[in-house]
Parts: sequence; structure tokens; C-alpha cells
Amino acid sequence: MKEVRYENFLISEAEFLIKAGYVTEIICDADSKTIKISEEELEAAAIDVKEKIKKMVDPVADSIIEFGKKAAEAFIDFANSVAEIIKPISEFVWNLSKSMANKKITKKRFMKLLQAEGIQRNEISKIVENNKEKYTYARLYNTIEEYYKKQQK
Repeated sequence: MKEVRYENFLISEAEFLIKAGYVTEIICDADSKTIKISEEELEAAAIDVKEKIKKMVDPVADSIIEFGKKAAEAFIDFANSVAEIIKPISEFVWNLSKSMANKKITKKRFMKLLQAEGIQRNEISKIVENNKEKYTYARLYNTIEEYYKKQQK
């Protein structure tokens, strides 16, 4: 028999145990202010409650797992679709950038673009003085990059 003090046991708990059919008898001892309940019945009640909770939780857990699997599959399909769409676009942009990098521009346009980047006219004159190379967008980018590196030092 399991003993529980009066202070730790509510009447509503006793009513629940009896109504649920888990316990057939509860012995109240007024002298020692304890309640005695059969341990076998309590263990059977605990096992039954665990089984009921498991029956309630298992379908929910299975549903959550299934939802996660479906969401992962949908995300993978979405990512693959996006990759298929982006691949030709990125190839086009890459090819365009390569062709644009080697595109010739005039000396005047080259100077104007350098000036648009904030480089002073005197500096631009030094850059283009005695030039033997072609004016291209790639050279423009490299020139601007080199100029700002020198400015930071």
C-alpha cells in the first residue's frame, strides 16, 4: 500500500481515480492523516495513462514527421526549379559580362567614366598619357581599382 499525506492529496484526485476505474478502494486513516492506495492499482493506472497519452501523441508526432518530409520534398523541388531557371540566366549574364569586358570604348568615353568615378582630370590625364593599350571596360575597371588602392596607401 502506498501512503500519501492528506495535504498532498485532493478530493478531486480521489474522485478521478475512482470514477476512471483505476482504483477500487481508498483507505483514509484519520489518526496518521494519511491515505492508503494499493500500489498495484496505481501502477496499472500509470501504465494505462501512459498508453492513452501515447495513443494521443503518436498520431500527432507522425503527422508532424510526415509534414516535415513533405515540406522538405517541396522545398527541394522548388530549389531545383529555381536552379533550372537561374542557370540559363546566369550563363547569359556571364557571357554578356565577358563580351562587355572586352568591348572597346573611345578615349573620351573612358575619360568620362573615370571622371564619373570621382577621379580628378589631372589624374586622368596621367593615366591616359602615352597610352598604347585598347580602352575597354575591363581596363576601366582595373584602372579604377588600382587608383583607389593607391589612394588608400
